[in-house]
Amino acid sequence: MIRQDIRSYALVKAIALLLTIACGVCATFGWVYCGMYWDTLFEIGDHTYSMAWNQAMNARYSHLLGILNDFDAMRRGESLGYLEEQYYREHLEAISPENSNFRYIIRDNATREILLSSAGEDSLSHVSPENLFRHVQTMTPSRVYYDYREYDEEGNITIFFNDNGGIVGQVSGKASNLYQEGDTYQYALEYGVDERYPVHDEFQAARASFSKGDIRVLYWTAGLTLAFLAGTVFLLCCAARRRGYDTFVLNWTDKIPYDLYLFAMGWGSILCFAFAFNLLGEGYAYHYGDPSFYVMAGASAAAMTVGYALTEAGLMSTASRCKTHTLLRNTLVWKCLRWVGRGCGALGRWWRTTFGSWSMTHRIIVGFLLYLTGTVLTSLTVILIPFYQGAVLFLLCRWAEEWRKLRQGAQAIVGGTPETVIDTTGMKRFDDLRTHAEALNDLGNAINTAVDERLKSERMKAELITNVSHDLKTPLTSIINYVDLLKKEEVPGEKAQEYIEVLDRKSQRLKKLTEDLVEASKASTGTLQVNKERLGLVQLTDQALGEYNEKLAVAGLTLVADMPAEECYIEADGRHVWRIIDNLLGNCVKYAMTGTRVYLDLHRWDGWVTMSLKNISASQLNIPAEQLMERFVRGDESRTTEGSGLGLSIARSLAELQGGKFRLEVDGDLFKAVVSFPEVQ
Repeated sequence: MIRQDIRSYALVKAIALLLTIACGVCATFGWVYCGMYWDTLFEIGDHTYSMAWNQAMNARYSHLLGILNDFDAMRRGESLGYLEEQYYREHLEAISPENSNFRYIIRDNATREILLSSAGEDSLSHVSPENLFRHVQTMTPSRVYYDYREYDEEGNITIFFNDNGGIVGQVSGKASNLYQEGDTYQYALEYGVDERYPVHDEFQAARASFSKGDIRVLYWTAGLTLAFLAGTVFLLCCAARRRGYDTFVLNWTDKIPYDLYLFAMGWGSILCFAFAFNLLGEGYAYHYGDPSFYVMAGASAAAMTVGYALTEAGLMSTASRCKTHTLLRNTLVWKCLRWVGRGCGALGRWWRTTFGSWSMTHRIIVGFLLYLTGTVLTSLTVILIPFYQGAVLFLLCRWAEEWRKLRQGAQAIVGGTPETVIDTTGMKRFDDLRTHAEALNDLGNAINTAVDERLKSERMKAELITNVSHDLKTPLTSIINYVDLLKKEEVPGEKAQEYIEVLDRKSQRLKKLTEDLVEASKASTGTLQVNKERLGLVQLTDQALGEYNEKLAVAGLTLVADMPAEECYIEADGRHVWRIIDNLLGNCVKYAMTGTRVYLDLHRWDGWVTMSLKNISASQLNIPAEQLMERFVRGDESRTTEGSGLGLSIARSLAELQGGKFRLEVDGDLFKAVVSFPEVQ
């Protein structure tokens, strides 16, 4: 059953192919017919309406020659027989204006006198000049006639006449053996067809039938052309399709290299069409009406059929190759280019293997020597110099462009975007740049991974501190509560009261440390809630100083404050700014040297409100300023004070969390903390 379907499908395609070729051949003959008759096949003028019209003209001209022959005999004094006289009168009657649209004038070639005419001097008044025939004629020794016009060089006659009808030029072609220079003619013939067509005769019928027939031929030709195009489209859609296959299938002709196949099909079809049109033109020109014309027309149709078959085969093969994506790959040019590409690839691999281990200096030296060698060789042929130098300039520009991409990628990685990836697609010809780019990409990935790991570690540390602090709060709260209860009880003994005081003091310190841990963790991770508002920093600082005056006095410190008279406004959270000032002043109370001054300076500068706090440290500061801002780092290494080492870290985190800046400066024992916020109006 499947084989039967396959055969049916192949039969349908074969029938469609034959019908398409037949439509193409018939349409071509139709267009040739229309073109030849509308453009005048024999180049005689616009009078050539059809073969029937020409045959009628030839018949009337034969009658005219018969009349001229009899008229010449009578003019020489010869008498005509009865039958000859009857024929003479019948011929005159046949081409008279009452019976025919044929018009003529016969003149004496020497005197130009009108001897015979169809209607006197006005006989040819309604014949256009381009459709008027003119001949000279002699009745002795032969009756061969030729017209005044020059014919082409394909064996036709070329004769030049003077005003009296004498031959003054060279006779060539088929007439060279008939006429000699100096020959003259007795009669001048002018004839044509009245273009008004007042009489219904064979001329009028031929012209009418020609016009109608050509319109019908045009319709048929247009229909056959559309059928040919539709058949071609159908065949292109059926190309590479086979019943029973889900994919396109190529036949053996489609596996021939396409450029070779296209060359053979193209030249074959061109030769066939050229041969067909040559036969068709020659048959119409010289053999129309002759049996040989039909033989030549048949041979032309056969050649045209072969040409259309080759054309359809080429189109179907092209469609099949396009559907299977093998149009370019299955060409000799493609295969040669692929072979050249493989050779260049092998040469490049050999070059990289051989010279890949060389240092950059050696490569530059070898490259420069190769450049000099190429310059010397191309200088021998001046034409190659621009191409060689252009190729070198192109490679240098490519190298510079890839180096620019490499430099930009390195700057991006160093600038804080380690996820940047440098594109190495265009660096295949530059191994050093490609290796460097890949190393930078690996470095960026390593930095990115390290940053991710550090962030993950910081998050885990913060979560650990938060969880531990939360877990410590419950037992610590119980301890504080029980200490408060013990303080309210009358516990006998001074030692017991002293122990209770120590427990109370240490539990409060532990509570403060736990709160600082939680706050430092939240501030560093950015999870602390911030409610910004317009805040007067001078007033807030005054309040803080009011609370710390007594503590500073107890610590033996003298405060020297320098603040502007006008208020300085910032946009920040009052609670967090208070905590920053509290931590800085508390740090002075804990770590400043007794008997020294503490300087507090508040001022505006370049759109910022800056507060600085300076003091002399009681202990030697042998720690860098950045390290002092780390968690659990204290300037008092002996840890004799009650500090936790979190105050400065919390102050920096809170300042940065609110869009401010925080920095420390250490100069010997001089300690300076500076905090700045953007000023608002």
